[in-house]
Amino acid sequence: MAGQETSNPARTIVSSAGVPQPITGEFVARGGGQGMGADLVGVALLGRYQVLERIGDGGMGTVYMAEHTTILKKFAVKVLSPELSVRPDHVDRFMREARSASMINHPNVVEITDFGVTPDGQPFFVMEYLQGKDLSQVIGEAGSLPWKRVRPIALQLCHALQAAHDQGVIHRDMKPGNVVLVKRGNTVEHVKVLDFGIAKVLGEAEAKGLTQSGTVVGTPEYMSPEQGWGQPVDHRGDIYGVGVMIYELLTGKIPFSGTTMMEILNRHMFEVPDIKMPNIPEEVGAIILKAMQKDRALRFQSMNELGAAIEAVGTGASPVTVVDEEIKTPWGPVTARFTTVPPQAAALPRSWVWLSVLSAVIAVGALVFALLPDAPPVPVPTAPLVVATPGPVEPALVEPKPVVLPAEVEKVMFTISTPGVAAQILDARDEGIYGMTNDPKGVLVRKSEEPLELILRATGHEDERFTIIPDQDKRFEKPLTAKAVAAPKDRDKPRPKHDSKPTRTDPKAAPDPKTKPPENDDTGLGTDLKNPFGNK
Repeated sequence: MAGQETSNPARTIVSSAGVPQPITGEFVARGGGQGMGADLVGVALLGRYQVLERIGDGGMGTVYMAEHTTILKKFAVKVLSPELSVRPDHVDRFMREARSASMINHPNVVEITDFGVTPDGQPFFVMEYLQGKDLSQVIGEAGSLPWKRVRPIALQLCHALQAAHDQGVIHRDMKPGNVVLVKRGNTVEHVKVLDFGIAKVLGEAEAKGLTQSGTVVGTPEYMSPEQGWGQPVDHRGDIYGVGVMIYELLTGKIPFSGTTMMEILNRHMFEVPDIKMPNIPEEVGAIILKAMQKDRALRFQSMNELGAAIEAVGTGASPVTVVDEEIKTPWGPVTARFTTVPPQAAALPRSWVWLSVLSAVIAVGALVFALLPDAPPVPVPTAPLVVATPGPVEPALVEPKPVVLPAEVEKVMFTISTPGVAAQILDARDEGIYGMTNDPKGVLVRKSEEPLELILRATGHEDERFTIIPDQDKRFEKPLTAKAVAAPKDRDKPRPKHDSKPTRTDPKAAPDPKTKPPENDDTGLGTDLKNPFGNK
């Protein structure tokens, strides 16, 4: 330990500011003195992480699987490469990844638990061991994914990045390769965001001189326009990156590609993604466009706002708004056109053409009818009086059993409005009731990362079923659809009421069924109409 004499003295790394920083730890020496960069399999790092196997290599270094010698839990150990371990700026960036991720306590962010240096002087950190596939592998195997599958992934990304932003951490390199899907409980595709290697901690990076205005960092295919311009980046750069990822997950391809880095960056700065794709629902296309607006002031202003728009898809809520932008460039203004004509608007002129033709036909018919000579009036029989009977009355709703939440569980507040009617808020699992809609106090539900299916039920309306993740307080509107009124059956139709006044006939005369009706009768119905009630 620091300040004590041990057989393994404290190691130091040098930051970009030139200040030695001690990193202490116990090491099991490897025989032979193989030097920096040798395979670490068989080494016990910090005296407690037994390295078992090499599981991956990347641009920054190598990843090993290790087991804690006491609790026998498996971990992943990321070791900085030998070439970068001698460069102070890359050592700082590597350690910044460990610090940034460890600041965020969220189930959708990879957990980093320890750090140190190897016996040969390479920095490393210890993180949770994830068994799953990253999104780039998923896209490579499946191609495009349906919205039903993309939606929960996108929502979890929003939750993870909102937690990071709340801690002042901006990822700056959001891409499919930095998102791993693992199984957690009943969630088959639980999101884990990792690789905060170029993350920016607000208030820290500028002080240490780690990034400067004019420096381009990130992966070009997912970089925001301000990153391409080399401008300072804030949390809305991550929102842009998530918009690119949603596009790629739905289509299987990135919105902008090119043969060079500058060509790709130029397209991000000046072009608008094509959302007219069969796998992109219209509402989702508007979300992608808003997330990828060139001016970050026109994007969603938080990951929570983006998540709310994703949750509102298919609920009948108002669509998000996107606007055209005029971008000032050294060679003059460029207009980026985000607004598109919705399909129903495009079909409107054709409807007006048919309506005009129909109106003309009606007008000509009316003119011809007016010029025809008057025809003798046609006698119209008097319609029988019909007494309407009331339709079936829908029974009142049965009061369900209330949902009881234990006092010790964490809860969130849902405030749900249903315009024009108050509805029961039911748990779809057992139809227990949480409360009523339109209550300004809202209702409490158990906080969870698992989807919760709810039912809104009101007399005279169709049940409204929807799924939501109860991870935070939420406020939203759900219009209900009125039930169609069923037409009465034949046996329920009212019978016509006729005049009970008897006709004046000879009481002694018996009716002969074979006798033709007289030329003139006193029923008032005329000779061409038969009395439906007969003579009495």
